[in-house]
Amino acid sequence: MITIAIDLTALSYHITGIERFAMCVAEQMLIIDKNNDYILIFRDVVYPSFAKYIDGKKVKEKIVYGNNKLLFYQVALPISLYFIKADRYLFFAFTSPMLFKHRGIFNTIHDMGPWDASETLKKLQKFYLRITYIWSARVSQGIITISDFSKGRIAEILKYPKEKIKVVPCAAYEGVINTTRASFDEVKKKYLLPNKYIMSLSTLEPRKNIIILLQAFVNIMDKVDYDLVLVGRNGWKMNNVLKKYNAQSRIKITGFVKDEHVSQIYKNAMCFVFPSLYEGFGIPPVEALALGIPVIASDAASIPEVLMGQAVYFRNNSIGELEEILRTLNNTVDNMPKELNKYQKENYNFRVSAKKIIEFINISNNRKESVSI
Repeated sequence: MITIAIDLTALSYHITGIERFAMCVAEQMLIIDKNNDYILIFRDVVYPSFAKYIDGKKVKEKIVYGNNKLLFYQVALPISLYFIKADRYLFFAFTSPMLFKHRGIFNTIHDMGPWDASETLKKLQKFYLRITYIWSARVSQGIITISDFSKGRIAEILKYPKEKIKVVPCAAYEGVINTTRASFDEVKKKYLLPNKYIMSLSTLEPRKNIIILLQAFVNIMDKVDYDLVLVGRNGWKMNNVLKKYNAQSRIKITGFVKDEHVSQIYKNAMCFVFPSLYEGFGIPPVEALALGIPVIASDAASIPEVLMGQAVYFRNNSIGELEEILRTLNNTVDNMPKELNKYQKENYNFRVSAKKIIEFINISNNRKESVSI
């Protein structure tokens, strides 16, 4: 038996893909692992979905307080970590603080965007992430990542041994896939959705390349009978772009949407479009396929690895190819894949991912304990 500390402080901020990964794999580890003890680390307050697991014996909580994000992660958190006696320290969202060096650190690096897609990041953000990733490779007993593509880039850029990198895929979020708390009529009225539409979902920022979808749709919208719906919170450098295109009557930009509403927007879409410039995995198109919605995607980075033959691809950043797919979509959509394949259904599962992590952190210490699921 070992004691495992899991950093869940990122859950106090906006829940995006990396926070969702942290939340879901941590919860599944608590459910399936009956051998080990856990210490869950939160910022300011216990995240609600974890309260039911904390019993003060097998699962304990540690609250760390702090306001400024940088000072919290690089000062308050590492100080607190030194007082936590654990055999493993797992960081699923952000990498471990630079002032924390200890045996048993396992960092998660989702992608190498600070190098591969640096033009989509702010200068200070790029510098900060590069420094923290380099440091995390120095102190990690093992690194967790989410695709073979990311594994290869981590090994190459950070000079980290491939045998110490574990690929643990993401998955569709159950809170989106299995929710029935709202009807489409309610959602349609709330967000003023059109009757027939294609959609995309992401944080609206340069890396997600939403601008190419907007441009392509505007160029062909007089030739098609469907509209475009963009779901997601506004990110940096997008205010002027979104203001320009939101004026178009056939483009609907919803802003942030609750999970129970997102599922209805997915399920009633004609098609899902994922034009991203760079991804370590890419959860939204997996969610779309899990809900029976066909996917159009760029062929960038890990996307073809993750989606395999279950999507229609256009060359990364090729507006001409995307326009042609959208222009003929009414004729082709019925023949497009509308579900995950057998491999994806079996492996894109947070329960499976949690089991892989438990085995990885044990094997890394020559402990080959089996975990049943």
